[in-house]
Amino acid sequence: MIKLLYILMFSSIFSLNNFVIDNEKSSIKWKGTKSTGSYHDGLISVHQSLIQIDSTNVLVGGEIIIDMNSIICTDIKDESSNSYLVSHLKNDDFFSISNFPKSTLKITGITFLNDNNYNITADLTIKNHTHPIDFIANITIKDKIALASGKIEINRSQYEIKYKSKSWFPDIGDRFINDIFELYFNLVATEERK
Repeated sequence: MIKLLYILMFSSIFSLNNFVIDNEKSSIKWKGTKSTGSYHDGLISVHQSLIQIDSTNVLVGGEIIIDMNSIICTDIKDESSNSYLVSHLKNDDFFSISNFPKSTLKITGITFLNDNNYNITADLTIKNHTHPIDFIANITIKDKIALASGKIEINRSQYEIKYKSKSWFPDIGDRFINDIFELYFNLVATEERK
């Protein structure tokens, strides 16, 4: 009850504006590494988003839905090898995209750090498994445009992505793929037309 009253009071003081991510101007780069230090990287796209900005130009919440089927690889030039890796990422060894075509990042908390840097707390859902995650984002909001950049480190083993995971197969030796993969984001969001 107290939380509901707080939300109502907050809403009455600060009007909230909805922003949506512009996919044409934004990028999300993924990177996964092996035990040897070699890596693969690529891009993935936002399916839809709703970012909430208050009247003082401060981020207060939002939800970003990722289109898992949009994943591509950018570091492998051979077309056949590239296609093989992307198919592998989409199958049940990794993201099981036929069963889980979307992943979701729902912002649950924002803490100002310094300059334009914020600590973001969110619930990340991949393959129907949800876990809290923290990351730092550099955010600027001006003239109805929001810019956000940063890096998110995700532990895939928490989301039942077991392929060559040392967390799931501790006896795998040096043939493992690191559990942590990274997302580097540069996002542009514009105010939703009313």
